[in-house]
Amino acid sequence: MSIRRVLLLVVPVAIGLSFGTALAQDEPPATRADARTRLGAPQPAPDPTTDPSPEAPPAADVPPRRPPRPDMMSGDGFGGAGGFGGAGRASGAWYAASWYPSRPVKGQNTDFGAVRQNLSVSAPVWKDGADSLSLTLGVRETHFDTDALLPDTRRPFPRDLWNVNVGASYNHVFENGWVGILRADFGSPSDKPFNSFDELNVSLTALLRVPARNSRDAWMFGLAYSSAGNLNFPLPLISYSWNPSEQFQMNIGLPLSLTWRPAEDWTLNVTYVPLTNINARVTYRATERLNFYAGYENVTESYFLADRADKKDRFFAAEQRVLAGLRWGVLERATLDFNAGYAFGRRFGEGRNQGSDMHDRVDVEPGAFLAGTLRIRF
Repeated sequence: MSIRRVLLLVVPVAIGLSFGTALAQDEPPATRADARTRLGAPQPAPDPTTDPSPEAPPAADVPPRRPPRPDMMSGDGFGGAGGFGGAGRASGAWYAASWYPSRPVKGQNTDFGAVRQNLSVSAPVWKDGADSLSLTLGVRETHFDTDALLPDTRRPFPRDLWNVNVGASYNHVFENGWVGILRADFGSPSDKPFNSFDELNVSLTALLRVPARNSRDAWMFGLAYSSAGNLNFPLPLISYSWNPSEQFQMNIGLPLSLTWRPAEDWTLNVTYVPLTNINARVTYRATERLNFYAGYENVTESYFLADRADKKDRFFAAEQRVLAGLRWGVLERATLDFNAGYAFGRRFGEGRNQGSDMHDRVDVEPGAFLAGTLRIRF
């Protein structure tokens, strides 16, 4: 691994850990709770314009009947971690890695393997009454071991794909209980990050949460845009967070999410973000610190290749996966996650958006993968 790769992975997280540790030590316990949580605000769903999260949170915060358990959805497939425009992301740091053994490339006499790493830190940096500001730093890198060619232009398949990103989220709680969220992200998803202006990405999200009259539910209105997103136009957002009981919560609209607890220790989580990003997971809580799960994921990432002929093109990486794993709360603020599964529908190619016909398409035969994640909460 090159020195540049190590620095790009480690430096953003080290900075974020410094922010988070200082705040965790200095902030009085009474001020740590987010004002939105005190009002019963729903947990955000995945960002519809950027990478979806295979660890989508429940649709709403509901007071648990038992002590809080580790997050039930996890993994390190295509998509990485994220929230609804990043807003409301829990404070902490996590590192994830996954390994895809070599598999044949369809129509080419070569194999295709990959190793993926993801580092991310999110922490509050300022709070004053009803206003708060948090920062997120992240680096994602996938290294490919292949001699495959992009078939239409005969270019070599990228050796590495990066996404280096920094984001800021501002929350304000109005006197009438409404909550406003503004988030901006800046980064470079590319094989050569920050190579030029054409490899830069800006994402903007604006949300307004309006409590319903029954005080349990809420409306969410917003607009989201990312210049490197799976959709290359602003996406209007409207949804209704329906919370009829502790056992069932549903976000109806865009994005769509569902959390159902049919029994004390069983949970079903489902999320959908247009156009093709779907996550479904069933989790069994064996103990307060140990969860077992199985699920399905259909996710897509997008990048800007530095040598692309059409500067409006994006390079898409998509796959579907079935997986099973366990999550273990090794410490009060630390969890380990291990999972394995089968990846299929693996395809790469360039186009202006997911709905357009892709060129330079590369299809990889299905195969197994292994993944692990370490997560620390501040």
